[in-house]
Amino acid sequence: MTPFERAERAKQLLADELLREAFADIRGRLIAQLESAPISDVELQHEVTLMLQLLKRVREQLERYVSDGAIEQHRARQQGFIEKLRERLS
Repeated sequence: MTPFERAERAKQLLADELLREAFADIRGRLIAQLESAPISDVELQHEVTLMLQLLKRVREQLERYVSDGAIEQHRARQQGFIEKLRERLS
């Protein structure tokens, strides 16, 4: 998959209502689990916190794919512009 294809697919996923709901539902359940965990259950608190962080990282990675695609698109446009200039100067 090219960076452009990856970026486009990541945009689609981030805009998908069902996926957004799934992220929100999972996050809500994890926070509820964390809030209801006994203070003495440090292991459970740690596990839930790790799951929250992982969920956040998945979303961030999709956002990174979008950003990387935009950067690659910009580079490609610049390269095309440079090539056209070289052709005109030759």
